[in-house]
Amino acid sequence: MKNKSAGFLLTIITLIAGAAGLVAYLVNTGTSYFASLGVSPIVAGCAGAAVVALLVYLIVDGKSNQTWADILPVASSALLMISAIMLVSVRVAGIASIMTFENNASNVSDMTGAIIAIAVLVVAAILSIIASFFDVSKE
Repeated sequence: MKNKSAGFLLTIITLIAGAAGLVAYLVNTGTSYFASLGVSPIVAGCAGAAVVALLVYLIVDGKSNQTWADILPVASSALLMISAIMLVSVRVAGIASIMTFENNASNVSDMTGAIIAIAVLVVAAILSIIASFFDVSKE
């Protein structure tokens, strides 16, 4: 742990935020209002791939001089942003409908879960962009 830099901690936080965004999305797909839409393979796939890319980056960085390892933090940033944008696109009609016509406690709760999932994925994407500028190890 002594040869790890601040980028290591930032990447760990990004990894946790990305996983939390994915879990929040998957929980939101099971709510009564959004259950009929199912799970979007693009949102779940991109968020899952981003988490795996960050995990692989943490494991191989410092141990390998491979060029492909440098692509992982940039790819995770792009994947997290794609998942956040696609989540907005699959939830925007439902959120608009809840806010205008179907405003009851259950639907508002489901909408809040969707907004939280979107916010966490956006925060994870921003953290990933910032983390990609830092090295994971001090070597």
